[in-house]
Amino acid sequence: MPVTSPPRPLPLFPLPNVVLFPTGSVPLYIFEPRYRAMVRTALDGDRRIGMVAIRPDALNDSGENPAVFDVGCEGEISGAREREDGTLDILLMAKHRFRILSESLPTPVRPYRMAEVEYLAEQSDPKSASALGPLRADLLSALEELVARQHRKMTVEAKDQMAAFQVKLKDFTEAELVHVVAQAIELGVVEKQRLLEAPGTRARHELLIELLRFQIAESGIPVAPGSGVLQ
Repeated sequence: MPVTSPPRPLPLFPLPNVVLFPTGSVPLYIFEPRYRAMVRTALDGDRRIGMVAIRPDALNDSGENPAVFDVGCEGEISGAREREDGTLDILLMAKHRFRILSESLPTPVRPYRMAEVEYLAEQSDPKSASALGPLRADLLSALEELVARQHRKMTVEAKDQMAAFQVKLKDFTEAELVHVVAQAIELGVVEKQRLLEAPGTRARHELLIELLRFQIAESGIPVAPGSGVLQ
């Protein structure tokens, strides 16, 4: 897969259930001392950290540095607030996907993991302008059907939140849409990692539609009449 720049060092922030997608953002609460040190160092520098997901089969490892997926997403800290107890709230804005080339374990001076990474280019599709329109429609249709099937199980508050979320989707570009939906719906870390590793917007649309349709088929819940939200 082509890269967009030479390798560079990047601090790693491994989490078991968070996958950051390009063009997306995620709020994070930083409480572990090693990651507080990482964030403060980033804030004094280029404000960049690398989000990587911990492999599910490594979650029970007794060590402090479980195995992670090779592909992650670099984020830039766009906002940070330190609490009185020294913990931090940050907002991380996704920038580039990357692949880990090599990794350095924590040291007494640097208590967090570092990696040498290469950035991954997004695959361009010369037919994307015409092809993504139908894919966008298919994605929204699959999302609407999944929501309709889950409607009876939702609380009133959840229904209102989902309705507002669906209305906002029309304002996103195709690239933003697939990332926003992928982060919003309930997917396992392996499925989200597959989406992150997909080479471009078209491939992510196709894979996310497949995953949504699988959830629809697996739900076994009949559609509640009149429960669709999108028009």
